[in-house]
Amino acid sequence: MRGFPGKITNLTWSQLGANNAPLLAASSVEDIAVWKKEADDQDAWNANVLTLHDSKIQALEFHPHSLLLASAADDGWLGLWTKAKQVGQILEGASGGFSCVAWNQNGKQLAAGGQNGELIIWSKPKRRKGFG
Repeated sequence: MRGFPGKITNLTWSQLGANNAPLLAASSVEDIAVWKKEADDQDAWNANVLTLHDSKIQALEFHPHSLLLASAADDGWLGLWTKAKQVGQILEGASGGFSCVAWNQNGKQLAAGGQNGELIIWSKPKRRKGFG
């Protein structure tokens, strides 16, 4: 796998995805590339580039039981990428930007740390989609 546009600063693997192959997400400054292993070729990986953030992405993390990808950045946005393809929700709450992100083991809570010492925890509502 080659051709990423800059220094890779974050990596995260999904659980099994399509064709029983995990996805690999990587970030470099403001962009995310999600690499998918092609089942018919031992060495083939295809990348899809995701863009949302206006500043450096500090952390990436796949949901423990799905292909929902969280990206936390200096711009103060925490992006939730549905099936690691498109933005499904944007969470905010760290005025100085986010520094880290982590799912709990059952995937019902998402925690993020802020550049100014904030710790924010979102829970998945029982009857609504998304977090908040």
